[in-house]
Amino acid sequence: MKLTFSILLQLVCFSLLAQKLDIRNSEFSFSLGAVETPMEKFSANENLDFLNYFGTDPEYVGYAVVNLGYKFDFLSKMSADVKLILMSDLVPDNYDISAYYHLNKTIGIGIGSVLNKVYISGFEQFQAQNLPNYYLVDDNSQQIKVYDLGLYLTPMFKLIRSDRFQTTLKFDLGLASFLKEESVFFHKRKLGNERLSYHYNTNISFQPYINPKIEMRLQAFHINKTSVGLLLNSNFYYSKRSMNYVRSIQRWTSDNEINELVKTPKHAYIQFEIDFGIYVKW
Repeated sequence: MKLTFSILLQLVCFSLLAQKLDIRNSEFSFSLGAVETPMEKFSANENLDFLNYFGTDPEYVGYAVVNLGYKFDFLSKMSADVKLILMSDLVPDNYDISAYYHLNKTIGIGIGSVLNKVYISGFEQFQAQNLPNYYLVDDNSQQIKVYDLGLYLTPMFKLIRSDRFQTTLKFDLGLASFLKEESVFFHKRKLGNERLSYHYNTNISFQPYINPKIEMRLQAFHINKTSVGLLLNSNFYYSKRSMNYVRSIQRWTSDNEINELVKTPKHAYIQFEIDFGIYVKW
């Protein structure tokens, strides 16, 4: 929520500075989208690989999103694009924010940041299977909410620009990392008193990605200087991602702690999104 507050505060500041920044061509949009996020899975080995448990349900990798967008031009050759993304919990803690410098009427160059929320679920199965001689003290299903932060550069091409129909193509080139998370497991030996504690702390590791986007706008009608229309957006994300971590193992007491950095293989991570909605431009 601190992140959401920060974004809203920045928008308010932009509004207060509107005269100095010469803000114009503002556009608000609302759209509903469907997202597919398949993650490549590998065979289990002696080390827990969190990305093998990517998603809330291994058999279901799609979900619906609500996108709230605000675009505007400012200064002489600049524009901004702010998008807040709501998932099923209706918390606006996903975003895609970018700013562009327009070289001419067709080509621009931009810089941006994106934050996506993903879930890693059911990885307690690994602990139970790899330590068959121990009870898992807390055998409830485990789930961690992980934020995926990306920073990118992007060229922008305005392919079609008519009074009623516009098409824009972007090609994001960036680096992304899952932010730090932790998980703890406690074990007790069957028919014995020995106890084990496994503590996982994930690391930040930025890895490259590409994310081409296409945006289409069709004006339905306009009243005075206000236009209302339909929009269709789509993007395709591809990266090879891993989630490395430091694993701490304590046997019986903390004096016997063993720390080990574990590097896991990179998974092919794909995300495809398409959304449809309306916009109001003034």
